[in-house]
Amino acid sequence: GVFKWGVIHARKPVFMELTVKTPVPFVKTNHLIIDVNKVSQKVEEGQEANVVVVDILKKMPKEQIDALPSTVELLITMSAGLDHIDLDACKAKGIIVKQSGRDAITNHVIQYTLCFITLGLRDAFNQLGVAFPSKGWNLNWNCEGKSLTSCTIGIVGLGLIAKGLIAEIRKLAPDTRIIYTVPKQRRDFDVESKLKLEYVAELTDLASQCDVLLPLCSLNKSTEHLIDKEILGCLKPEAGIINVSRGKVVDTDALTEALENKSLRYAILDCTYPEPLPADHPLWKKDNCFIFPHYATNTMDVREKLVTDIQPIIEDYYGLGHSDARQKAEEKILRYDLAVAHRLTAKYNMDMLVWNHISARHRSGCLITPGRKMWGSIVPEDMVFSSSNVTADIIHEAIYSARPDVKAVIHLHTPAATAVSCLEEGFQPITQDSAYFYGKVATYEWDGVSDDASEKPDIANAIKSVAGCNTLLMYNHGFTCFGSSVKEAWVLAYYFERCCETQLRVMQCGGKLRRPKKMVMEKAAEASYLPEFAPGAQEWEALCGEISFD
Repeated sequence: GVFKWGVIHARKPVFMELTVKTPVPFVKTNHLIIDVNKVSQKVEEGQEANVVVVDILKKMPKEQIDALPSTVELLITMSAGLDHIDLDACKAKGIIVKQSGRDAITNHVIQYTLCFITLGLRDAFNQLGVAFPSKGWNLNWNCEGKSLTSCTIGIVGLGLIAKGLIAEIRKLAPDTRIIYTVPKQRRDFDVESKLKLEYVAELTDLASQCDVLLPLCSLNKSTEHLIDKEILGCLKPEAGIINVSRGKVVDTDALTEALENKSLRYAILDCTYPEPLPADHPLWKKDNCFIFPHYATNTMDVREKLVTDIQPIIEDYYGLGHSDARQKAEEKILRYDLAVAHRLTAKYNMDMLVWNHISARHRSGCLITPGRKMWGSIVPEDMVFSSSNVTADIIHEAIYSARPDVKAVIHLHTPAATAVSCLEEGFQPITQDSAYFYGKVATYEWDGVSDDASEKPDIANAIKSVAGCNTLLMYNHGFTCFGSSVKEAWVLAYYFERCCETQLRVMQCGGKLRRPKKMVMEKAAEASYLPEFAPGAQEWEALCGEISFD
């Protein structure tokens, strides 16, 4: 009857700072989220915010990002666009950027744009105030417009809004010709097949073929004035342009000239540059230009979601909303993928009894190998939030802290890769398969068993020393692969072991090594991360089919 010991599981509160006034009151229901704007005294001396909330008007250039307290881990913006935030500065400081109201914004812009497409094709705006003829009407009266089913729609970009809009068009007009353009490395063959899209490599070619041009790309240095005089000049005289992205994507002077010369039929602008346009700007007087006040998301539904999404984002990031259905669903998928990865590692003889480890970032930590269990028998329920292996925790935490973009990590001691880790020359990318790793392998000088937390900064610095690396070769130890998902990390690990085995066989044969040309490897490395060739894009579904947990 005597209580001798116990375990207390407690969570530290998360401090949030609202730097702007919200469109509706922010009401939180989680006592672990503390609004620093509403407390007279902070809980701890010197306690700074962990989360900062901004809106589209709050500019966050590098200077502002660098000035944020070191405690800030999460930046939430109440906006669809991110051009007011220096994302590179956030990445350098390890700050994750999230958007509240994203789903509501996306849906509203899709609905809004679909209306404009139909009205523009039908020349409906020019029919305002046109009276139905009292006499002389016939079937040929005023029917120069085009239908959604008989036009060609040209889209620049393939983000959430573009894909959602295309899906809605397909419901109304399954056979409408839709063409799109993005940089070649971002071409998506799966989406093309699913949504019946045609890829056009050159923007000039796309513009010359479409009846309506829709720039749906984000605003950055490469897209400023993307729709310029040359592109507008490629449009057919009966074509139109609809801009619901950002005003600066379209060259305003070039558009004004094109409308003046009637080289295109109409322009529908929900955004302009500058914004607002000066009162005396000639676009206001063009009868073929229809300007709206950046109105796509102006509903109270969106305004409320911008605010009510803040708490779930914080809960998801810090693992505070354990009852959240979406979070449970995400965890279920991660557990499945991790269990499959463990089973596959055993199936392909890449395991080492109960040792080594695989993890996936989740909440504010990661799900990781349980330890003390053969990998061929691991099931989704076995994954834990803290490994029984201190070495695993140290290696994985170091990589996640160094690379906020990394979502999964796999550390193995496979025979071939471990043998290569013992070579003075290390890993050599000499085959097509090794293109995944060309210029992407960092190295780390093994310093004994990784059981000291002070080793984390050394591992993190090794990762940071090679920009965009996906593999850490640990000399005389083994290797670690990491990526944006479990499937990417595991498939990279499989190919890395295979490339190391090939390297060893080449060395064993004693023949003179023929190295691929640098230009060839650079091109192959670039192509290896195209959507259809990216690690796991083609293999993972088939690999999952080999594993059963029955």
